[in-house]
Amino acid sequence: MAEKIYPKGLRTFPPRAEAPEFVKGTLIITLNEFIAFCKNNSSLLTDYNGQKQLKMNMLEGDKGLYLVVDTWKPEVNANVAEQEPVVNGN
Repeated sequence: MAEKIYPKGLRTFPPRAEAPEFVKGTLIITLNEFIAFCKNNSSLLTDYNGQKQLKMNMLEGDKGLYLVVDTWKPEVNANVAEQEPVVNGN
């Protein structure tokens, strides 16, 4: 299993005791810290529709929900031969 990368500038907290059942917790974003983390870890960013993103997984642990950077990448199969396109015609 890959090492967990915890993004800086994001903190999660369990819901307050009086919160309704549908409230699962609180997320606080410290913008300067989070932006610095993204700039210093640009290799973790992905592209989507021309925009840079940081993909994270929300996990549940002993102390409630927490976030880790999603570093999963599909495996590239080097053994797959390139196939010629099939052309119908004469």
